[in-house]
Amino acid sequence: MLGQPHMLRVLHAFEAEGGRAIRFRDLERSLSLSPKTLSIRLRTLVEAGFLTRHEYRELPPRVEYEPTAKTAELGTLFATLASWARRNSLTTVPVVSTVGRGR
Repeated sequence: MLGQPHMLRVLHAFEAEGGRAIRFRDLERSLSLSPKTLSIRLRTLVEAGFLTRHEYRELPPRVEYEPTAKTAELGTLFATLASWARRNSLTTVPVVSTVGRGR
């Protein structure tokens, strides 16, 4: 389930927002995902217990998703991944040039 494309990006969006509820349109805009793809990923995360879905009877329709305690547990994982990414950034890898070398 978490191996599906964009799944961790969706979960990370909630971590980045401090664990607050986020509207569908805001997620769509910030993640630059098609509505169909985002809808499928969100449905999967709701069914797996990572998010709860709140639908409001308003015009225009409003749907918000809120992370559960299960999602909050991923905060340390995201912090560890961010730390690893900073330590292993591609900008720290020396560039090897083959231009000008004798062949």
